[in-house]
Amino acid sequence: MKRIIIAAAALLISTAAFSQNYKTAIGLRTGTSLGASIKHFISQPGALEGILDVDIVKHDEMKIKATGLYEYHFDVNVDGLYVYAGAGASAGVHVAGLYSQQFMIGIDFIGGVEYKFNNIPLALSADWNLKIQLISNSGLKVPNLGFTVRYIIK
Repeated sequence: MKRIIIAAAALLISTAAFSQNYKTAIGLRTGTSLGASIKHFISQPGALEGILDVDIVKHDEMKIKATGLYEYHFDVNVDGLYVYAGAGASAGVHVAGLYSQQFMIGIDFIGGVEYKFNNIPLALSADWNLKIQLISNSGLKVPNLGFTVRYIIK
């Protein structure tokens, strides 16, 4: 029983000792779409991320959307490596041909892993963004994988 209490206390202390190595970073996001990302930490484990991306479906069809997320970062006791999860919302437009445009709104969930290099101002992340689209072609949208390279500006 003592070992379980000591292990739980060590886990709580290591989680409380969490501190990210940057405040704000901007970067390029690729994967199932192409776009830009900005991440800003508002507390030690909490960050806001904004994503603006374009998804080219066909030669005359694309989706342009903006997403805002709150992400909570968990320390995994590996220097520079963090796991995160969060939620937010997205809005955009689905353009198909010259005259067909549909407005989109969705609720987003995200989970991923991020690594911040120690000697250079660079962070890499890989994530999966699950979306429940509410307006225009409503339903669950799952195939949104992303890989982001961010330059740390402060």
